[in-house]
Amino acid sequence: WTLAHQPFSSYCIGMGISLNEQNQGRIRRKLASGQYGSPDEVVATALALLDEHDNALELELAGLRAKVQQGVQETEAGQLGPASDVFDELRRRNAALNRRKR
Repeated sequence: WTLAHQPFSSYCIGMGISLNEQNQGRIRRKLASGQYGSPDEVVATALALLDEHDNALELELAGLRAKVQQGVQETEAGQLGPASDVFDELRRRNAALNRRKR
């Protein structure tokens, strides 16, 4: 991308971008597949998917923040479990993640 240090509003009309050869090739392949009618359509679809991905990450982060807040509140209320239970649970989760990666 060649987006020089200019205010965002200057990009809204007639935005010109340049792509490296690899990304140009990716767009050409998408166009050649017949699934997309223009480079703009390829980029629009990619940006929509990026938005979905970003939104999913934000939801996950909000959930993690809520769990941390819940943990802080439980800690402040003296509702702590044994550390061994926490580590056992972490080991189980880690093992499950490792099994899924295989």
